[in-house]
Amino acid sequence: MQVALSAGTRKEGEVIRARRWSWTRALGALLIVACAAACGSSDDDSTGGGEPEPGPTAAPTPGPTATPEPTASPAPAGPPALRLSEVAADLSSPLYAVSPPGDPRLFVVEQTGTIRVFVDGELRAEPFLDVTPLVRFGGERGLLGLAFHPSYATNGRFVINYTADPDGETVVAEYVVSEDDPNRAKPDEVARFLTIEQPFGNHNGGMVEFGPDGLLYVGMGDGGAAADPLGAGQDPQSKLGAMLRIDVDTHPVPPDGNLEGADPDVWAIGLRNPWRFSFDRATGDLYIADVGQDLFEEVHVQAAGSGAGNYGWNVMEGLHCFDPPEDCDTTGLLLPAVEYGRDLGCSVTGGYVYRGDAIPDLRGWYLYGDFCSNRVWAMRWEAGEVLEHHEITAEIDPDGVLGGISSFGQDADGEIYVLSLNGAIHRIDAD
Repeated sequence: MQVALSAGTRKEGEVIRARRWSWTRALGALLIVACAAACGSSDDDSTGGGEPEPGPTAAPTPGPTATPEPTASPAPAGPPALRLSEVAADLSSPLYAVSPPGDPRLFVVEQTGTIRVFVDGELRAEPFLDVTPLVRFGGERGLLGLAFHPSYATNGRFVINYTADPDGETVVAEYVVSEDDPNRAKPDEVARFLTIEQPFGNHNGGMVEFGPDGLLYVGMGDGGAAADPLGAGQDPQSKLGAMLRIDVDTHPVPPDGNLEGADPDVWAIGLRNPWRFSFDRATGDLYIADVGQDLFEEVHVQAAGSGAGNYGWNVMEGLHCFDPPEDCDTTGLLLPAVEYGRDLGCSVTGGYVYRGDAIPDLRGWYLYGDFCSNRVWAMRWEAGEVLEHHEITAEIDPDGVLGGISSFGQDADGEIYVLSLNGAIHRIDAD
């Protein structure tokens, strides 16, 4: 089941077109009730008042039966009222925020090459890690991703993804925390897992995250330019246009379950630029926001345990044929759960399924946005179906404080943050 969004109605222009969705189920219930009312019904026990006289009687005449009013199923309630609370301002192009498992601190990735850390709510002046001399910064390049090992509390290991200076390769490398200061990392890498040549300066991907299986997932763009000129998206032997999956303890030996017959590091193909993706902490479902080409942005949802696959680029852009533009073969492709067009934005920024404790009514909602339009949406997805989808921009950001939504972040408690390229970080709170 897929959902397509376009401008033109309430909720700042949200229209839902889907084969099966909660609104269509509500309409179906309305039609069923209306049909039942039109057909009518009789109540054989409605005889009027008084006891009947003894002896033979005629069959009772039914009394008047009121036609019931048609009633539709209740509309989906939507997410709870939310607001933004500023956590920080004047950061240098913040691109990501994350906490190690069980750790109260919040770490922020700055595109220029530093990782900053909040301790007890205060931003330390001294960076946790500074790799600025290694990083080629600008446009879609820079220090792009950070992932803490699931056992960080005991082993101090973490992984970063950055664009290397001067040639622009993608580097995925491991660092460790200092033994002397938990708020400082050792300056030198201890392992390099990947060095991937980038033919162009855009579509570098950048997200790294450990999955529920303990393996490291690396989102790679198709190499850049436009329309995938190298054909990387549908090339299983390329590390570009793919979701990579490695075991940081055994690499380069690949883990079981990667795409058969492909490059050993490739878990899935058919991605254009999966800038941000995340796993639902409760279910393990994978949400991938893939930045579109000319017309459509898309969000894929892959159920936990469903294995690798092909997300469609560049055969498809969203739910539509791209190359060829008509009559493309969609056999075996994993189509997005949601798409939206250029009337709503131009670069999707993936977020998280909320699993925190501060906003109980928000649990199970996936929040995401758009870098260009600063719109924010909330979606509930379950068992292959989008149950609800709402734009919440006007409610959550009535004053327009978001300025280029570069990323969403999540702390150890499951609370969600919105990062803006203008330097600000906001936490999503109950209103």
